Amino acid sequence: MKVTKYPQSCLIIENDGKRALIDPGAFVTAKYSVSDLLPLDLVLITHEHEDHIDPALLNQILADTKIPVVANASTAKLLGDKVTNIIEDKQSVEIAGFKITARELPHCLMVNGSEGPQNTGYVINDYFFHPGDGIKIADFQIDKTAVPIAGPDISPKDVFDFIKDVGANTVIPIHYDFFKENPEMLKNEYFFPGVNAVILENGETAEI
Repeated sequence: MKVTKYPQSCLIIENDGKRALIDPGAFVTAKYSVSDLLPLDLVLITHEHEDHIDPALLNQILADTKIPVVANASTAKLLGDKVTNIIEDKQSVEIAGFKITARELPHCLMVNGSEGPQNTGYVINDYFFHPGDGIKIADFQIDKTAVPIAGPDISPKDVFDFIKDVGANTVIPIHYDFFKENPEMLKNEYFFPGVNAVILENGETAEI
């Protein structure tokens, strides 16, 4: 599986020639055009915040193609009929050459302490997890995961606990374009022992 990182929490997952785009938000729009992202076979959206979905960008992606769009019910209310598959917690679907399993987990708290919107992570091909802006999930194990390392209520300890709780050995740090954090912290063996941190620049691809 190949993973290409784009700003904030946006990733493209490539497997067997198929490409899934996750969370194309406003930070992506500021630096990249639609042509930089295409071709695509699937779009996955974790939640409705603009740094995870830019409706105008999605309109451009869908302008000339019929790409399936997967999202939770709350996000579907924002995007309307652009969402082709509304997915529920623990539901699995085979779509566009991928197996997608939804795992709902709480969005990190907002700056004022309020709860965030419905947040749905995606397990892709039983192999890789994108948790959106969630940092706590029970009874879930995965070897390879993205992990948000900064946010209104995300600390380095939260990052450590998340990695430990899911049993991951390979992690891709995301979500540090607005609330700033240094992804290199994940390579510090004193604080994050045994973690293989795959730190990607925007536009960079790694095989995991």
